[in-house]
Amino acid sequence: MFHSATKLVVITEHFVSRQVCKIIEEGGGKGYTMVPAGGKGSHHLHPTMEKATVIEGFDNIKFEVIMQDRKLAEAIAERVLNECFDDYPGVMYLEDVQVCRPERF
Repeated sequence: MFHSATKLVVITEHFVSRQVCKIIEEGGGKGYTMVPAGGKGSHHLHPTMEKATVIEGFDNIKFEVIMQDRKLAEAIAERVLNECFDDYPGVMYLEDVQVCRPERF
């Protein structure tokens, strides 16, 4: 019933959300989830409440994309790293997950 897949998680500033979406889509991601992200990082606290930032765009977004092919997920991560993280802060990681309906991924 469940099948192995890889989940790529990208957490970065809202400023680069369009670029991250483009990279995911061009990299073969069939879909993704975007949610507000918050927490404490190496620089300061990142709140998630509405109107948490004084200047729009400095809020953080968490992307999750699940793919059957780990190498494609790694390629997306490499592009995000090279094209977005030089100018903007971010965190990325991969997780092994189990999914039902693998054709969706």
